[in-house]
Parts: sequence; C-alpha cells; structure tokens
Amino acid sequence: MSVIKTKFIIFINFSISFFLLFEILFSEKNIFKFLNNFDLINEYQTTLINKKKKFEALENFLDNFKSSDEFKKIVIKDKLFYKEKDEKIFLYD
Repeated sequence: MSVIKTKFIIFINFSISFFLLFEILFSEKNIFKFLNNFDLINEYQTTLINKKKKFEALENFLDNFKSSDEFKKIVIKDKLFYKEKDEKIFLYD
C-alpha cells in the first residue's frame, strides 16, 4: 500500500508542477510578457522625465511672463506680431 501511495503522491506532485510550469510559460500572462513590461516601464519613465522637464520649462516661462513687463512685451510682439506706434515693420516677399 505504501508503494502505491508514494507513486500517487509523486504523480500528483509531477502533475501540479507540470501544470504550473505550463501556466508560467504559455498562459496569457506568461513570464515573457512580464519581462516585456519592464521594458515598457523604462520607456514610460523616460517619457515621464522628458515631460517633467518640458513642464518645468513651461512653468518657468509662465513665471517670467507673470513677473516681468518687458518679457510680456517681447512675447506679445513675437507671438502676436504686435507693434507699437513708433515701430515700423518690414514685410518681405
């Protein structure tokens, strides 16, 4: 009886380990997708860092725009093509 019992326990252990190995390698959420997620996380971190840098630059631009009247004039002239009464604008074709 003990030989049959040990063979049955070995069979159950083998079956469970085979099933788990099969699930790890060939299921929808397999180990390869898990490793691919690390690559995606690294890519998203670099894009997040770039977006934070861009946000800081824009925030700095906005702070300069709010604080300085000369900076406002320069930006308005550059972006809206504003001219003062004594300035002349040359149009080139």
